[in-house]
Amino acid sequence: MRFGVKLQQPMEETLTKILFTSDSTQHLKTLGDAMISVARRFKGDLLWLETAENAELTNALVDDLKKRTYRDLTIVKKSGEFWSVAAKTAKEHQVEMTVIVAASKSGSMLGGGMSGCIAKFESPVIYLNGQAKWVDPKNILMLLDSTSESRQKFYRVSKLAKAYFAKVHVFALSNKKDHETLRYLNAYSSQAFEYMVKHGVTVVELDVAAGVDMKEAIFSTMSTLNDCWVASMNETDGSGFMKTSPFQHLCNDLQGPLMACAVQEVVGMGGSGY
Repeated sequence: MRFGVKLQQPMEETLTKILFTSDSTQHLKTLGDAMISVARRFKGDLLWLETAENAELTNALVDDLKKRTYRDLTIVKKSGEFWSVAAKTAKEHQVEMTVIVAASKSGSMLGGGMSGCIAKFESPVIYLNGQAKWVDPKNILMLLDSTSESRQKFYRVSKLAKAYFAKVHVFALSNKKDHETLRYLNAYSSQAFEYMVKHGVTVVELDVAAGVDMKEAIFSTMSTLNDCWVASMNETDGSGFMKTSPFQHLCNDLQGPLMACAVQEVVGMGGSGY
């Protein structure tokens, strides 16, 4: 384990577009907490995707946001399958982040589930399942595995960490334990640590864990961190036929926010896209 601290400049106000939505009317408090928090950390447009399932929340969210932050909420009305409509709206409006509170969707032997839902998005999704509560992150557990694409979230995590003055905990792990996997885990862990230091983020590099039950290792590490978010790609090591992926477990069981990023295909040099 090693620690890195680089003194941060005062938080830059980030100009961006952020979309919020939910699959039901049950999550008013969670959505309200999320909107207030984001409105105080980011400048730019805040959008609400209104559907038939969540329409009753609109007026309350607009009023609360205006009262507490003097910010406006742009309403976008759509209909259709929830996850497809949310992803399409995020793309149409070119948002930098989507905050979604919704029930976790189960997959099948052929895949799908939450990995398939997140795969539709080009930008990060801050996902909370129906039982999760919003919390401003003091810590972010950034998961890396043996695939180069897991590095694609370096930039996104660094921006979020700087906005909230959160500490990033780099955790490279895999269910595999061969020599090549261990080599990649160590390399990507070091790259993540150096990236965060370079970009002014307080960071801790945790010991690499190979040949482990990834779900158990992640939740065990989280139990030691207060006000913790997890950052994960939607495709990870630990998946397999008739086996629930670590990412699906995170979506099902986390009690707080998950920064979920879809693997992006990048062609050419620097193909990992980080």
